[in-house]
Amino acid sequence: FVPGAPRSLRYPSWAGPLLARAPASGTPATMSNLVGLLVPAGLLSLAIFMHILACAMYNNWWPLMSLLLYALMLLPLAALARQSESLFDSAPTGFHWAIFLLASLVTLVIGVPIVMWHVDVIESGSVFFNLSGFVLLLATGASAALFGEKQSDGWG
Repeated sequence: FVPGAPRSLRYPSWAGPLLARAPASGTPATMSNLVGLLVPAGLLSLAIFMHILACAMYNNWWPLMSLLLYALMLLPLAALARQSESLFDSAPTGFHWAIFLLASLVTLVIGVPIVMWHVDVIESGSVFFNLSGFVLLLATGASAALFGEKQSDGWG
């Protein structure tokens, strides 16, 4: 890092899109944008890794069924993102169905590994890794919401 050098020499070429909106005074805003991307991405990677580890350690790939449920959870979340901010507004019926479907899928994500353990399809350690992956996925959503709220201009 050379303070008087042109911007192209101070930062690597791959950082150009990340720094395009950076203020001229320095990098604090850029660093918070970068952390706002890296923390949720790291947590999501750990969550998927925990699910794969739950399968690979016991050589049983049934716990990956929860990743299918995660993909299905995106549908009601997309429907909820288009609705109003408050639960108590006069929302259309689809809004309540989206909440119901999302709650049902969350219950399935928690319940399916426990039921599979109960009927001896998977091991108890696999249930632990699967549920800890779900907790990491919840932490991913919480951190994305937290960092998204802190950024006033966003990324797009």
